[in-house]
Amino acid sequence: MKKTSIYVKTLGGFEIRCNDKRVMLGRNKGSKYIQLVSRVCSAGEDGVSKENLQEDIYSDDVNEKSNLNNSLNNLIYQFKKIAEKAGIPGGKIIAVSGGNYVVDPSVDVTTDAVLFKSLIIEGKSNAEKKTELYQKAFDLYKGDFLPELDELYWISKSAVEYRAMYEECVDYLSEEYRKAGKYKDMAHIFHTAASIDKDCEWQVGEIDALRMQGNYKKAFSLYEEMVRYYAEELGISPTEHMQNCYQELQDAAASAGDADGKSFKEDSPLSEELSVEEDNKPYECLFPEMSASYHILSRNMERHGLSVFLLLLTIADYEGKEIKQEEKAERRMESLKTAINETLRRGDAFSKYSKTQYLVLLTGTGVEECMVVHRRLQDRLKELAGPRASLNYRIISYNDLSN
Repeated sequence: MKKTSIYVKTLGGFEIRCNDKRVMLGRNKGSKYIQLVSRVCSAGEDGVSKENLQEDIYSDDVNEKSNLNNSLNNLIYQFKKIAEKAGIPGGKIIAVSGGNYVVDPSVDVTTDAVLFKSLIIEGKSNAEKKTELYQKAFDLYKGDFLPELDELYWISKSAVEYRAMYEECVDYLSEEYRKAGKYKDMAHIFHTAASIDKDCEWQVGEIDALRMQGNYKKAFSLYEEMVRYYAEELGISPTEHMQNCYQELQDAAASAGDADGKSFKEDSPLSEELSVEEDNKPYECLFPEMSASYHILSRNMERHGLSVFLLLLTIADYEGKEIKQEEKAERRMESLKTAINETLRRGDAFSKYSKTQYLVLLTGTGVEECMVVHRRLQDRLKELAGPRASLNYRIISYNDLSN
């Protein structure tokens, strides 16, 4: 007779399937039933002792602490009934063996976290198949271990362990694909990793892979998307790692343009957006270029007793409040961009800093001149976008952008 097949997913969220059909153990994602089956099934062949199981499940439950033995026995009894009702034959998943709680040997249980860890361990001891095994492990990892329950100690501890293994996977596979010239595979590794966690700068690896493929258009587009995400969602400026990536991308694109007998700016559809330098107009650039320009100009101007100012411009409604309607903000930002191009000098520079902000670099000016620039920009913006358009500003230092 064929064994019942059960798959327990814990990486990136909890799910349980019996014979390829999803099983619902109630609507509460933090229920004790889910904690029970996850703890036992992720423990591997050796299982987990009764004492450890009690401590992990009831560590934060003061009401159950007085009689942990009865509480656990009742939980297992109720779980079996719930599991059977949900579609698991006989409710068989958990059994007792050698004093430990283990997966029931009468059913075929696969747990993604256990399989993931075993593939990593096997890969470490099998150099010939390491890439293949690590790739399988990489494909299994869909996110943090039981993220809905990460406030529990045993879960957060396990999550850190699995995450470290995953990061090792990403580092190893990306480097192997880079050395083999498999840049599409390298890009896929970083793209997948970044989709799981956008805050780990894995997009930099994908941009590098795109650069190696010669896909500069997509690389620049992804870089700009990454910079905007960091500014708008995290409130921080590009890191040194990100800026180095951008410099390498610029150098590679310029070299490719020279080799083809073309200027990259002329050949790229992104040229107008990435860097515009027309007669009598300010220089438009991405934030990393703005950062580099600021540092260089600050040093040079200081020698001559001149100053460099950063002006942070924020579009607002007639009351001076933030514009939250996305379409309206986009239209207003387009009008502001036009006003900047028409108002600023050729020696000035500007870059988009967020969905509602532009950063302007003014050279050889003082505070009063900055205020004059703001008034001129606001007057022109009202002409372009209507009298209810408003423009807030702050004169800031570069350090303010990192705070």
